[in-house]
Amino acid sequence: MTGDPKANPDPDPAPTGTGLSPDFPGPDSLTWRYLGQWRLMLVIGRALVLETGHPMVGAAVADHSTYRKHPWRRAEQTAVSLQRQVYVPRLDRAKEYARLRRLHRRIHGTDEFGRTYSAVDAEAMAWVHLTLYDAMVTMCATGGEPLSADDEARLYREWRAVAVEFGIPEHVLPKTAADFRVYFDRMVREVLRDTRGVHQLIESVQTEFPPPQWLAFLPAPVWGAVRGVAAKAYIVGTVAMLPSPFREQMPVTVPRGAAAAVSLVTRAAALAARHLPVRRAYMPLAATHIDAYRGSRAVPRRVHPDLAGLFARILDRTGDGHVSWSDMAGMARTIVTQLDADEAAEAELYDAFAQWWQELNAHAAAHDPDRRPGPAGDDQVSAAEYAAFVEAGRDHVLHTTMLAVARAADRDGDGFIDRDDYARLLRADIAEVELRTGFERLDRDRDGHVSLDEFAAALTAYLTGRADSEVGEYLLGRA
Repeated sequence: MTGDPKANPDPDPAPTGTGLSPDFPGPDSLTWRYLGQWRLMLVIGRALVLETGHPMVGAAVADHSTYRKHPWRRAEQTAVSLQRQVYVPRLDRAKEYARLRRLHRRIHGTDEFGRTYSAVDAEAMAWVHLTLYDAMVTMCATGGEPLSADDEARLYREWRAVAVEFGIPEHVLPKTAADFRVYFDRMVREVLRDTRGVHQLIESVQTEFPPPQWLAFLPAPVWGAVRGVAAKAYIVGTVAMLPSPFREQMPVTVPRGAAAAVSLVTRAAALAARHLPVRRAYMPLAATHIDAYRGSRAVPRRVHPDLAGLFARILDRTGDGHVSWSDMAGMARTIVTQLDADEAAEAELYDAFAQWWQELNAHAAAHDPDRRPGPAGDDQVSAAEYAAFVEAGRDHVLHTTMLAVARAADRDGDGFIDRDDYARLLRADIAEVELRTGFERLDRDRDGHVSLDEFAAALTAYLTGRADSEVGEYLLGRA
């Protein structure tokens, strides 16, 4: 079996829609609730075996993957990529989609039977993507919390919307959760095989089973003593969770009681996930965005009576009654000028404001079926649509943008805004007493420093009409 570096018979898939689907998972979605939990790693092995059982995927993995040396690496990279596809702002998601397309475009060749394969084959991509939906459903079921039919349908709509935004053609994706079950059963019965890739995946775990990242603290002798047992238990547990027609093809004997042991472990993990804090129950990237969202929701959702005035005074830079990308770019330009930002900080600021604009514009489009996009780069958001964005609790998106402002304001890079930074932001245009009062309002513990997160939260509260801000007025209100 050889890979052909010259031929690539399949086109590079690209996003097919111009607007964000209303089904795309947001902070209140089931996908946000389940995808980023650490306990997903208990069933990720099932997903990887199901993926690799597809003859085209198995051939590609056998020829191109490095998991034989680092069996956990693919699982960990998959987990990080999944978080980037769901939890981060839209511009960052687009960057992850583009990275994956570049990666997959280079994976193609011919298997041992003379059949060509390509990692950008639409049907193979659909199968790989949908095994992760199955993984979330399986995680809940084995954890003693099976999803209701309605929740399965909702989760499927969300996950299908992720596939469409990534660029997988809709015609290769089952339309509903019920259609997916028919599709899944057919794939298991008629398509999946005990491929060379599956054999190599299982062998790699048996022979080279380094500790996963979350157990890296264990001394080498300790891990060496338990590695064989841990590897065998993980393999047996993974195979035990496979659908029976495929499980019977596996070169692994599942002993009696394995299913009960899997149930015990997954139920314990589900119990822990319910009681652990977000930072412990979720993977880092997911935890960061969930915490940011919950923090914004913890603030009373009181919109300032003069939000329309703030919209007109701060956001609508062109004075035409709407916000467009040119207005957002104008705000970024003002901040760059006020902070005398260097080239790197300027690039980060423009990227951050572009992310905010994309999320704001996509939210407006998704919630207004009559809305028609203007010419490229000329979409507009009204004051009412901005207020709806605020009321929907999308503060975590804006908070990410304001963190870029905070980093640019932190001139010495120590991770804090001190009084000198604060005074420079205002250019000493206010009296000393006002300067001290404004800074102390941010410096809640009175240690003379304001964390970047606190500073970003203050600007976010200001731009969502929930608090006044001297630095917001002076930094963002200047033409």
